[in-house]
Amino acid sequence: MENCKISERQLAWLMTTALLATVIYFVPQIATRSVEQDAWLTAAIATIWGIINVLVIMALGRLFPGLTLLEYIPLIIGKPLGKLLGALYAVWFLLIGAFVLRELGMLLNIAVMPETPTAVFTVTGIALVFYAVRSGLEVWTRVNEVLLPIILLAIIAVIVLPIPSMDFRRLLPIADHPIGALLASSFVSASWRGEVFMASMFLPALSGLQRSTRNLVLVVVLVGLILAAIEVAAVATFGGVQTGQLELPVFSLARMINLGKVLDRVEVLIVFTWILGNFVKLCIFMYCFVLGTSQLVGCKQYQFLLFPAAVLFVALADNELQSVAEFTDFLTNVWAAYALLSFELVIPLFLYVVACLRLRSKRRAT
Repeated sequence: MENCKISERQLAWLMTTALLATVIYFVPQIATRSVEQDAWLTAAIATIWGIINVLVIMALGRLFPGLTLLEYIPLIIGKPLGKLLGALYAVWFLLIGAFVLRELGMLLNIAVMPETPTAVFTVTGIALVFYAVRSGLEVWTRVNEVLLPIILLAIIAVIVLPIPSMDFRRLLPIADHPIGALLASSFVSASWRGEVFMASMFLPALSGLQRSTRNLVLVVVLVGLILAAIEVAAVATFGGVQTGQLELPVFSLARMINLGKVLDRVEVLIVFTWILGNFVKLCIFMYCFVLGTSQLVGCKQYQFLLFPAAVLFVALADNELQSVAEFTDFLTNVWAAYALLSFELVIPLFLYVVACLRLRSKRRAT
């Protein structure tokens, strides 16, 4: 691992960008399609799953200080199975990173330059990510400190400025859907919140762990509040049924902003935040993939893996889902099982239980 340190605050800001970068664009449509005006309740429920995720990851980090997730997995379940599971995690970082890259290229193709091939955006995006990650962890974490406030201000503007077009009676009746439907819908939102588990790949680079758990819990809560606010704004503006029929509700929400001749065409804010957020998120996935892979093969440096990793990201992104409808179908029916119910929460929880049992048996033996 490179010899650099980041602060607990910088890690919290990184995870905030990672969780916000894509969730606000797809979840409002998916949630309202399932539970209509109760979509904001699923964001609140999903926050609980995210907090559990943080507690599990941080508990593992304290059991194995100075080690990343892929380094302590073999210590818990043995080297053969540990290496295999570690390789699956590395592949997961690669596939989801390529998925995010495809999302970036697809939105820019739809919203900005429909005549430009998506590959132009994916290659350009991954080139910037390659340069950033090659420059070192400290560099792009500091870049994120500049970008995140811009992203947050743009999101707040998109939530607040369409208020004249909102009718909050569209949110009624509240909790009209059964708890089972709300829980099932919350898994999709929670799967994005579950990406906070990637903090486990950064813990050894932290200057301290005193406030990390609190910071990451606050990150999960903040993202939940923002997502709930966006869902409230979208439903109050378009209604639950219509929001579920929109391809990108947040983009449509931004188009509703028109303050005379002073402020118009604010949807550019959405494209801008999408680019900035996805850039940082791609840096995180690239870093986790190359760092994890280098640790699996026993190398101390990961820089030599960056170029082949960039090629793999672009090649896989070019073969990912081809339309917003396909993305939404995947996120609705597959994403939760592929993320929260496996790599993000269930497997780390299993590892924590096994680690605690092994630690208890060692104490009894001594």
